[in-house]
Amino acid sequence: MAELESGISGGQQGVIRVLITGPLMSRPGGVAQYLKAIRPHLRNDVQYFTIGSRSDHERIDTSIFRTFQDSWGFATTLRHGHYDVVHLNPSIGAKAFFRDGLLLIIAKVFRKAVVVFAHGWDEAFEHLLSGRLCRLFHLMYGRADAFIVLGQEFKRRLRRLGYERQVFVQGAPIDDELLADCGREPVRKGADRSKFNLLFLARLEREKGIYEALDTFRLLKREFPYITMTVAGDGSERARAAAYAQSANLEDVTFVGYVEGNAKYEVYRGADAYLFPSYTEGLPISVLEAMAYGLPIVTCAVGGLPDFFRHGTMGFVTEEPNPKILATLVSRLIEDPALASRISHFNRNYAREQFNGPHVAADLEGVYRFLLEGADRTRLPAR
Repeated sequence: MAELESGISGGQQGVIRVLITGPLMSRPGGVAQYLKAIRPHLRNDVQYFTIGSRSDHERIDTSIFRTFQDSWGFATTLRHGHYDVVHLNPSIGAKAFFRDGLLLIIAKVFRKAVVVFAHGWDEAFEHLLSGRLCRLFHLMYGRADAFIVLGQEFKRRLRRLGYERQVFVQGAPIDDELLADCGREPVRKGADRSKFNLLFLARLEREKGIYEALDTFRLLKREFPYITMTVAGDGSERARAAAYAQSANLEDVTFVGYVEGNAKYEVYRGADAYLFPSYTEGLPISVLEAMAYGLPIVTCAVGGLPDFFRHGTMGFVTEEPNPKILATLVSRLIEDPALASRISHFNRNYAREQFNGPHVAADLEGVYRFLLEGADRTRLPAR
């Protein structure tokens, strides 16, 4: 049976009643992180309806049965509840597309206002949506009253797919506990020239750029023999990536596995820069978190990052995950501690101001108000 959780409930006049769907908040992944971080700061009457896999080892027959069970529970919840807005949180990929598309249709049967927050984007699946699945996209997602995306590029893609209603571009929040932890100590990045620890923190999958990150470190090691690298995360490529590092004699690379809580904070505190050569993203929370710890960022221009990332001010961004280019960019931070220090202070202040829970929650609640008011406007007031 799907899980229904109560959120913060407001008794004030004009409160908006919202039903938000998403995975278990204890699960890894960007959507769960987003919902957990935003939850304490929503001022409206919010309930959470759990959908998606409950474990990493769910069989296909269990998954199919669970999807139908979730859909039935969702319809029952809408029938007996009095919600003003339904907030869906899919990625634009095959599995979530069909599952959440069905939930969207159910919500419209009950005449609910629906906002779809697209947290991820599968480019290969997008080609199907613009071709064979074009009519199905319009039948399902064309019914949404509004979309939220994590970058202007995703808004342009929605328009190319033919979605004509309101599309909001919004950021993502950093967890309150992490923000509290990163504010306990002053920023000292770039101050110690005798060491330099490079951090890669993400799911260990090929498309996250793990091999490009290791090759970047290999190139840097030739010029700066004292540098080290921490690889944090788990995934299907963990064993192969560790074997790859060993075969390349990268003795100063430490694989620490999946980290959360204090262990996660510790790897951020122990790093001097954050390397993230991912191929494709929505808006990577790990980049925002690394900034909050004052880490200079070296990354690729993916997802929502180009909307705010300032090359040279927040670190460096490149159009492709080329290890030679990435190594050149990281070396600038190693060779110029004053530059690394300036970037560190800027990133910490920027992240704490722009990616905090209250800031992002206020933007999200603005979308809820927009749906209820039916206002004819092209965007929310600038913040």
